[in-house]
Order: sequence, then structure tokens, then C-alpha cells
Amino acid sequence: MPALLLFLLLTELLTVAFIVLDIHLIREWYIWKDTIDDEYARRCMYGAIALTAYSFFGKFLISWILSKFRKNEDEPKQEHSKYSEQLKRPDGSVINIEFMGDNKLQPILFVHGWNENSTAWYYQKKKFSQNNYVILIDLPGLGKSKRPDNKDFSLQKMAADLEAVIEHLKLSKAVLWGHSIGGMIILTYCTQLSKNLEQRVKGIILQHTTFTNPTYTSILSALLRSIQKPILYPICYVMIALSPIFWLSKWMSYMNGNMLISTRFLTFAGTQTRSQLDFISRLSAMAPPSVFARGMLGMMKTYDVSRDLNKVTIPTLIFGARYDRLTKPVASEYMNKNIRNNELVILSPAGHQGQIERHTETNDAAEKFIAGLR
Repeated sequence: MPALLLFLLLTELLTVAFIVLDIHLIREWYIWKDTIDDEYARRCMYGAIALTAYSFFGKFLISWILSKFRKNEDEPKQEHSKYSEQLKRPDGSVINIEFMGDNKLQPILFVHGWNENSTAWYYQKKKFSQNNYVILIDLPGLGKSKRPDNKDFSLQKMAADLEAVIEHLKLSKAVLWGHSIGGMIILTYCTQLSKNLEQRVKGIILQHTTFTNPTYTSILSALLRSIQKPILYPICYVMIALSPIFWLSKWMSYMNGNMLISTRFLTFAGTQTRSQLDFISRLSAMAPPSVFARGMLGMMKTYDVSRDLNKVTIPTLIFGARYDRLTKPVASEYMNKNIRNNELVILSPAGHQGQIERHTETNDAAEKFIAGLR
């Protein structure tokens, strides 16, 4: 995830460079039109028109270049359930909870990754709501959930939110399924908060997640660790302070395709469809920059359950991805060695969005795991 912070910043800076260049070309055209350098002015005008068009429609070209055609692929859609409720928390945050399926069946509670919302589970909720009771939450400040008044985005706070949801719904023998930070929240809940865990939770599924500060298990880990305090922290604080500007820049980066380039090379392995690439990029553009930055600080400053993994005794399914650049397979392998009762599945070819890129393999393995719990 810290690598995502850097790459998102670079794509937004590139977007600003496009704007500056566009303004320069328009200015040059205005200055030199109707002069001896009229031909130069015309070229500037054509360049400005082309760059403006690319700034608004570049994502269509980029997604076509970077993606694959997969015959008969079910393309993801940003869909919310018809049934939902809001859980108010003491810190002022409000957690949006959505439901699908029969509440008399096996409950599966999904916790999405950072910079996304619960609609990211498109393939999983479509598959598992047929024979299970599917519950999805939006993390604070994302999707339809409200951020806390005290601006606390620590993993402990979000694990407490998860515990509150489980208690509110009176869940028993549930399966918890988390992607990226969602898996970190589940591990924090299981190792630090939950009492009578075996009564509440039957099994957990950890999708492309890590057990410690994500700078240690990402690409460029040595670099990220060295610049964490002097560079990454200040970037987050600037992003918080200038959130509206960064949000506008994010949407422009999405429209011109820069964000799609970053999303492709950081979270996919190259077999994703155009719709899948656009789907995840759009979810990223929707996330408020201040919320994204505060969550990043929470992960980097306070998260580490490496010494507590032996406390996880309930059955665990761990998904890694061969080409995951945000959470390298070494993180999955470490958890595989230190969690007592677990099964490891390495998806390939797949990246950090393996539950989308390899959704059939993911769902088949998870279905087998959950059936084994019964």
C-alpha cells in the first residue's frame, strides 16, 4: 500500500504536468496567431486540442492498450444491496452494513481493501449469496460509511468497528473474509480484541494481506522503509490538508488514464479485462484523499501482529498472488508458517486484485474451504 501512495502521487503530478503543458500551448497559440509564426501557432492549437481531448478521454485508450479480452467474462458492476442498515459508533462514525442471501444460512462477512468500498466484492457476493448469508461493510469514510469525528483510522479502531458489527448482528460461527487492509483488520480483531473467538468465528479468509507494516512486504521495501518517516508521512499530511485539490486531481488522473496505468502495474498481473481495470480505478478515484492518507498512516504507524499469529487457532485460508506488488507472496508464506491451522493458495497469474482477476479460482477455493468448515 505505501507503494500505491507513491505511485498515486506520481500519476497526479503527471496530470498537473498535462494541465501546465496544455495552458502553455494555448498561450503560445494566442501569442503567435496572426503573426509570421502562424504555422507554429497552428501546431500549438492542434497540440492543445489533442491534449485536452486526451485529458478527458484518455482512459478509454489506456484501458484498451493495457487489458485483455476474456471471452464470456462477467464484467464487474458497482452494485449495492437492496438491504442495508447503519451502525452508529461512539466516535461519530457510521458503518454501512449491507446484506444479501438468507440470514438462516452460513454468514460470511466481507471487509474490503483500502481505497475501495464494499462493491469491490462483486464476484464474491454474486457467487456466495446463493447459498450463504452475505454481509458487507464499508470501512469508515469509504462507500456509504461516515468517517469518525476524532479522525482515528488506526487498525485497532477499525477492528473495534468489526467487533461492533459482529455483536450488533449477533453473529455466531461466521466466516470473516478480508482483502488487503480488510485482512489486517481481521487479524487485529482475532489477535487483540475478540473474546470467545471460536464461538463467534468459524473461519477466516485472508486475501492478499500482510501481518505487519506493509512497507516491509511491498515492492521497493528497503526504499519505502528508509523514506517512511521523512517522506511518506509528510506526503500523507499534505494530502490530508489539501484533500479537495487531491480529489480533483485523482478524478482527472482517472479520466486521462494515468490512474489506470498505476492500477494496472500495481494491482493486476496483466490478464484483467478493460472493465475490471476501469472498475478498480474508479473505486480508487472515489475514495477521499484525506481518508486514504489517514488509513495509510494507521497501517504504517501501528500495525504489527507478527508476534501474535500463533493466537489464531481457527481454520484460516490464505490467498497470495504470484505477481502481487503491494503485498508480496512472502507475506502469505510467513503467515502460512506461523498460523497453526491454515491453507495457502497462491493465485497465478494474479496481482493484488486476485479476487477480481482470478475470481473463479478464488471463489472455488473459498467455497471448498467454507464447505470443509461445515
